[in-house]
Amino acid sequence: MKNETGTYVKLGLFVIAGSIILMVGAYMLGNQQNMFSKTFEITTRFKNVNGLQEGNNVRFSGIQVGTVSKIVMENDTSVRVHMIIEETIRQHLRKNAVAMVGSDGLVGSMLINIVPGKGSAAAIAEGDTIQSYSRITTQDMLTTLNVTNENAALLTSDLLKITGNLKNGSGVLGHLMNDSLMAKDLREGLHNLNAASRQAVHTLNQMNRMIADMNFEESAASLILSDTVFRKQIEDIAASLDSSSRDIRQLSGELKTLTANINEGEGTLGMILKDSLMADQFRHTLKYLDSGMVKFDQNMEALQHNFLTRRYFRKMARKEARESNKQ
Repeated sequence: MKNETGTYVKLGLFVIAGSIILMVGAYMLGNQQNMFSKTFEITTRFKNVNGLQEGNNVRFSGIQVGTVSKIVMENDTSVRVHMIIEETIRQHLRKNAVAMVGSDGLVGSMLINIVPGKGSAAAIAEGDTIQSYSRITTQDMLTTLNVTNENAALLTSDLLKITGNLKNGSGVLGHLMNDSLMAKDLREGLHNLNAASRQAVHTLNQMNRMIADMNFEESAASLILSDTVFRKQIEDIAASLDSSSRDIRQLSGELKTLTANINEGEGTLGMILKDSLMADQFRHTLKYLDSGMVKFDQNMEALQHNFLTRRYFRKMARKEARESNKQ
């Protein structure tokens, strides 16, 4: 009987201890999953969650503030992550916060780190979607390193080809490196260039000495720079040139006006140039004048052969001959 009583006591103690352990574990697990505190939900989008799972922790500035409740694949380039956050952190969390996937230590489980954004923003609300930042993964670094290695191999191959061509004397640079005559000419050219530069420096020094030795006080330069009378004459010449230029501009304007009037047929000259009837009359007048001159020459010729005036014309011819002989 005593043995049975002891057994029941032990069994009761075991049940009580197990119940206590179960209650403590349930409380700790529920507290870990935010089951006994007021929470709100926010979301974010990632291109790659890097092994993040439901139930992983969410930290804000390094403090545990919630857990990952759900991960949904929206399309081939976007993954939406739902997070349960403690209500007490709402006043510190802003809409411009940034979420990123990290790990708990070097080999720990994945988690989401939320960091405050730059500037000021309103407090976050239930169901808001915050920005995300995807860090460079080890696979991305390996891919980039692989591409870099391939490019380095190609560059090394090209450098080997270039050095081989240089050693064989191919191309201008290879020919220059292997041609001793061209190298000699290049050295002579550099020597001549050096000599020319030294000569130029020597010439400049001589010119500086000549300028320093010039007597500006007794030279024409002194007259130009310091003589007020000569300067006044220069100013008068400049004023005269300016006045002449204004007169020329005025005359040019008057000529343009006159030319415009002539083109429009104004004035006598414009009428002559534009009026076709007057032009015909002018041509007829010139024609009659030409005919009159011809008849006048004929009348003069007839007078020279007339017996009444023939002696006069002969006398004039002899007089002109004597004057010509004297000259």
